[in-house]
Amino acid sequence: MTRLSDQTIKLINQLPQDTRAKVDQIIRTHLAACLKNGSPVENMERLFIEAVEVVKLEERSPETRMDFDPNWEPFRHYDQYSSPRDM
Repeated sequence: MTRLSDQTIKLINQLPQDTRAKVDQIIRTHLAACLKNGSPVENMERLFIEAVEVVKLEERSPETRMDFDPNWEPFRHYDQYSSPRDM
């Protein structure tokens, strides 16, 4: 495993505990996906930095969730096929 630079370690240590937990989850998910697909993990330092950026971005603009209504159905309109001979 590659060694992280002092700047990256300092960045991670300055994060609040809840943010650090989210970063840790992103990193674990990424590593699990790499292992599952057999692709190498190229740069751990870049992975940590990008995970911090993703968490900060998600905190700034959280994902909007729509309530699901099981009774709602989209409007559908199916035209009857008519052959050119019928026209």
